[in-house]
Amino acid sequence: MRYWHRLRLVVPQARWGERFYNFSDLVALHSIKAITQRRIPAKSVCRAVALLRQEHGENARHLGELQLFPNGRQIAAIPPGMESQAIEPLTGQLLLPYHAFASAANLRQMDSRTADDLFDQALKCEALPGRLEQAMRLYTRVIEMQPDWSEPHINLGCLFFQLGQLENARNSFCTALALDPRNAVCHFNLGCILDEIGDFEKAVEHLSRAIEIEPGHADAHFNLASAYEKHGDKQLALEHWILYLQHQSNGPWADYARSQLNKVRAPQTPAILIPFRPKNQN
Repeated sequence: MRYWHRLRLVVPQARWGERFYNFSDLVALHSIKAITQRRIPAKSVCRAVALLRQEHGENARHLGELQLFPNGRQIAAIPPGMESQAIEPLTGQLLLPYHAFASAANLRQMDSRTADDLFDQALKCEALPGRLEQAMRLYTRVIEMQPDWSEPHINLGCLFFQLGQLENARNSFCTALALDPRNAVCHFNLGCILDEIGDFEKAVEHLSRAIEIEPGHADAHFNLASAYEKHGDKQLALEHWILYLQHQSNGPWADYARSQLNKVRAPQTPAILIPFRPKNQN
């Protein structure tokens, strides 16, 4: 759900780290879940919704107001004002009326390995032991097919980090940021890498930028506090421990953050960093 939020498919109200969904948001979540369960990437949903909004303006402002459903490996929609006439937003192709289309369960379309397909396959490889290198090859192939897509660069950077290739990880995150400068996750990941290699000033810059874009990014507050603490700025560290706890009072690192508010750590004690995550995982 955080991934769908980052794609701006569903934008619930947020307060102190909690998200509040109205009925229209729940309708949108139901539609996205039905589509992604058919192995259609959420990124494709995002592109389809963007095209519908471009074509239909305010009438298609909220995803919950659109009638979206899977059509094989494509997305179909009944735009506002078109009654039962369905289209494929990504191709512009008109389809049968929905009631007729929905009953055609045996219809199949020719499959082809798109960038989205390879991206999904790479995600699955990441979850399997000993398949990281295969995942890296798949992400590299996705980048060759769709070089302006930031997410494979982010996930490739995470894999480089797991393999200890910090310079390659930094380069991947820098490339992703050039494509998507307001990506809070990427600023966060790059800040973690820079802190790891000892570039304190740049690490603080990117962690702070992640918070500026997404004020409720609790992990960024945590790692920024940790970075300030390692470099002796206790006051700024305490400020971000407090902000972390405001957003994640019951988070996995909450007890550690609370301990920093009640004692002065020994200078030799290494700071703990929350491992960063690929953009698509929650």
